[in-house]
Amino acid sequence: MAQAIIAQCAKVDKAGTGTVKHDLLAKALKAALPDAWHDDEIESLLHPWGDVVEYKDFVGWLFRDRSPVHALRRRSSFKVAIFSCAPYDREWFDRTNQELGCNFDFEYHSEQLNIDTVSRARGCSAVCTFVNDFAGEDVVKALAEEGVKLIALRCAGFDRVDLQAAKEAGVTVARVPAYSPYAVGEHAVALMLSLNRRIPNSYRNSRLGNFKLDGQLGCDMHRKRVGIIGTGLIGTIAATVLKKGFECDVVAYDVFPNPKISDPAPNGLGIPYLDLDTVLSTCDFISLHAPLLPSTKHLINAEKLKIMKKGIMIVNTSRGGLIDTAALIQGLKDGTIGGAAMDVVEGEAPYFFRDFSTSCITDDNIATLVRMPNVILTPHLAFFTKEALKTISDTTLKSMQGVRECTGPPKQNGVLDTVCLPPEAPKDSAKGGYPPTRHQERSQRMAFMKELPAPGPELKEKDLPALENAHSRPFRVAFYSAMPHDKEVYEKMNEEFDANITFQFFKAALCPETVEQAKGADAVCVFVHDDCSAEILATLKEFGVKMVALRCSGFNNVDVETADELGLAIARVPAYSAFGSGEHAVALATSVNRSIPQATEGTRRSNFTLNGLLGFDMVGKKVGIIGTGRTGCVAARIFKNGYRCDVIAHDIEENELVRDAPPAGLGIPYVSLEELLRTSDIICLHVPLLRETAKLINADAIAKMKRGVILVNVSRGGLIDTRALIDGLRQGIVGGAGLDVVAEEGEYFHRDWSNKVIQSDDLMTLIGFNNVVVTSHQAWFTKEALRSIIHTTLCNLNAARNGVRPPWQRGKYDTLVTTQCLSPRKRRH
Repeated sequence: MAQAIIAQCAKVDKAGTGTVKHDLLAKALKAALPDAWHDDEIESLLHPWGDVVEYKDFVGWLFRDRSPVHALRRRSSFKVAIFSCAPYDREWFDRTNQELGCNFDFEYHSEQLNIDTVSRARGCSAVCTFVNDFAGEDVVKALAEEGVKLIALRCAGFDRVDLQAAKEAGVTVARVPAYSPYAVGEHAVALMLSLNRRIPNSYRNSRLGNFKLDGQLGCDMHRKRVGIIGTGLIGTIAATVLKKGFECDVVAYDVFPNPKISDPAPNGLGIPYLDLDTVLSTCDFISLHAPLLPSTKHLINAEKLKIMKKGIMIVNTSRGGLIDTAALIQGLKDGTIGGAAMDVVEGEAPYFFRDFSTSCITDDNIATLVRMPNVILTPHLAFFTKEALKTISDTTLKSMQGVRECTGPPKQNGVLDTVCLPPEAPKDSAKGGYPPTRHQERSQRMAFMKELPAPGPELKEKDLPALENAHSRPFRVAFYSAMPHDKEVYEKMNEEFDANITFQFFKAALCPETVEQAKGADAVCVFVHDDCSAEILATLKEFGVKMVALRCSGFNNVDVETADELGLAIARVPAYSAFGSGEHAVALATSVNRSIPQATEGTRRSNFTLNGLLGFDMVGKKVGIIGTGRTGCVAARIFKNGYRCDVIAHDIEENELVRDAPPAGLGIPYVSLEELLRTSDIICLHVPLLRETAKLINADAIAKMKRGVILVNVSRGGLIDTRALIDGLRQGIVGGAGLDVVAEEGEYFHRDWSNKVIQSDDLMTLIGFNNVVVTSHQAWFTKEALRSIIHTTLCNLNAARNGVRPPWQRGKYDTLVTTQCLSPRKRRH
């Protein structure tokens, strides 16, 4: 741009050849770069070239990197007013300004840009704005009058800038079109997982001492239908994680289909495009990634709610205006919408990135949303990762350099090319967009996934052998540690399968004080924290109890040797939902990384700032999986295939389904425990609690870890030395922890201690850390797992009644694959 003006003023030919007189070239430089140098500086630049200058040589020297002119430009004053500035903005912009040697003069303002604050840009060559700054026609004209040449948006969205007014005023508008699509796409999935598994609610409840599971039931993401609305780069990333990682049934809607979505593998994801109404009426989850345009405003409205699948969960990380908030609230109240997780909301501008905890929120819709238990609202932090902040600061400063040096922002020319408006939608888009493409064949599942038991709701009657030798006398079971949902669901399935079992439900755990309640019972049904010590088992045997049926997979609370000596059958549920537990591990890792529970707690207190919420992009990060059984395999597959993490594993026995190259396995290398601890950004524990694995993560192990590591445990609390973990958190070695289990949980988990004194100092300390998310042993707690647990437990009890070995009978330390043995009773007419 500057070169063209110089050539025109110097009157050189199109090829830029020939000579130019000294005086004419000086005038050309002044016309092309009016604010770059004073007259005496121009003279000093031209003096060495003499009275007649070879134009081509001079221009080549003038614009090359590291020339004296380039250095002069860098020293020239270029003031920038940065609006909506937060502490992290100052840190990253100052750092990048120094790294790039730009020498910009930044003026930081915490206020938003609007007509009342535009005067703060006086004397500045550029303004730098964020998502909620307003640059309408009046603001743009005022900026131009103040001498501003550039509006540099440090975000991708540009819906709050009047582009036409900027063009007419000669003000360049630049943005950061792709600062981190991974950050936003990954945040959308993290919100979906946190909403489904109720992680913010668990975080809040556990910090209050309430460890009950009431209201915490989620579902397995595996095979659920997820709709992606808007399939640009961010939508494609979210779709990839959900389809390749979680193996969801992903469908899409967009008026401009993306071949990377619809084409079959390996070129695309093989995801079909459907019309919008079909997506809304058939999906369990939807995630919005469309731009906010007149045609997409209130895309989700009251009319669309009428056709949605009941209980649908909605995620929005794009623009708040895509959803009619009043309609959303009504849908949440009447149960049409099961939950909403939003990083954006209509009317957010006055509040987001500010602390209103001591002020009044006048927007009734936002005030309502932040207090709804089935809503997660994070304050526009989807972009907020270290990688994104670096890209934002780099790109924004390079745009400023381009304007200062009259070359324009990188790879951008002119206003409307800098920020391009999307083309108009096809005329038939009002009818629901493009017709659905033919369903592509789903990619073959890995062999190890085929071996996993199917979720309960998908069981077919023909797969279940009929119940044999049912006694007319009811089989009595003492049911300990009963939760509110247990009585209803166990009795319902007891009737459904004609099991003829009589349950007596006790809230209390099995212990020496409550064992008397098992008198007259044929079996006892226990959970993870019930006491099945030698003394308890001997008493149960005296009472005539034939079986201890564990409705969980772990059996470390059972004295196995004593049970064998007494001839007391011990049965468990070895694989009720590897999906539920593996997915919960990923949900914990992503929620800790992106600070979703902490952000939700902040917005519930009307604090919408981002301080302390910085995360990192998952893509490319190293994830260490310790323990590669079924649950570990599920987590490893999600991290590797979905998030494209660099996954490594450690186990005493290698699993070929993890180690072998695709398609037979995942192609994940096994490494030593020391290497895994030393190099991993995230560590997930999936090993059983044995003598050999007790306190596997101790002070020595933590000392070897990469600083800032995120530690996740969904297996057994005893795997971690809690005191060592606390020290690691305080020292900053452990950057955060997601714990579904803790060593001290036994007396407290699945109970409400909010009005009692918790005696465990370590547990109190853990739940007090802001960067520790404790969920109360709920990794297993999904609808599919609950059905599988009940079904398996009924089968075990039926085997005890018939005097046969249960199909899931525990061997010494074996893990058995489940096979179904009950048949649903035919519906009575």
